[in-house]
Amino acid sequence: MVDGDVVFASLPAALIEFASSRGVPREELLRAAGLVPEALAAPDELVPYASLFSLWELLLQRCPGEPLGLEYARRIPVSVVGIVGHVLRHSETLRQGVVAYGRFCRLMDPCLLITVEAHGDVAHLALEHDPRVVAMAEPIEMMIAALARFIALYLGGAARPIEAMFRHPRRHPPSLYEEALGAPARFEAGATGLVYDARVLDAPVVGADPLVRDYLVRHAEHLLSARAAPASAAPLASTAPLDARVPARIDERLDRGDVDQEAIARSLGMSTRSLQRALKDLGTSFTAQLDEVRRRKALALVRRRDLALQEIAFLLGYGEPRHFYRSFRRWTGTTPGEYRRTCAR
Repeated sequence: MVDGDVVFASLPAALIEFASSRGVPREELLRAAGLVPEALAAPDELVPYASLFSLWELLLQRCPGEPLGLEYARRIPVSVVGIVGHVLRHSETLRQGVVAYGRFCRLMDPCLLITVEAHGDVAHLALEHDPRVVAMAEPIEMMIAALARFIALYLGGAARPIEAMFRHPRRHPPSLYEEALGAPARFEAGATGLVYDARVLDAPVVGADPLVRDYLVRHAEHLLSARAAPASAAPLASTAPLDARVPARIDERLDRGDVDQEAIARSLGMSTRSLQRALKDLGTSFTAQLDEVRRRKALALVRRRDLALQEIAFLLGYGEPRHFYRSFRRWTGTTPGEYRRTCAR
């Protein structure tokens, strides 16, 4: 962990919820993390990695000896891992998903490293992390148990590990580990991770949509590249006119469904009312800006025959395809399907 490392706000937000349920006051947790509630309002906003580390330190102090990692792993929502989990969710096989998870997990946690290693008839999903986090043990137990839970979930409950491995000594009764992991746990091992029958890696992910995965992978690659770019290379977005910055922020967040006016105002460092007044002074509104971004993207995406119309609705932030179809007819006077057929002629 180094200065400047950041994580998705969803991670400390979820840990604060869990710690609060264990009786630790929310105000004390926020103070320890050095965060204000507004910083946690948008799940995929970035906050200092040190906030997450400090929360674990406090939780371990307040609940010594308790199986915090195993308990938290049973309760942590899948949504916490954001786009990384969605890529796994829509991968065609577990192997493809875990490889992608290992590549993109740096987006949510820059200190996490996950690799897949084949050893004959078994496959090892190995996990490495910051030495200070490893020394805590409980966060590592949470990560391993949560990964086993997510994999079982995405394979329809059909996949259980052969065993789990931890470098640290056992901290809790064996039955707690087996219940949380679905397999025996081995301690003071040479690695940390999960061991599966190698055939499980080629098991299909239930309900996966390869087209959605392809889009998400492209988006994740873009986020990785942006994260890796030096600060000096970042555009001075704050100098652009507001009616240029608002569409840009909407465009960034559209497929994540995080495009309500309050979230966009917060991302610009403004209150919702200030944003409304400023856009009104420019002769426009947030609704008009959102509609124009959707219209522009829709006309480009509908031309792409590799994308299903339902997928395009998702990418434009519509909860229901019928709302997309209604908007598209308003924009063009025709349906998305008819427009696509016309463009193909």
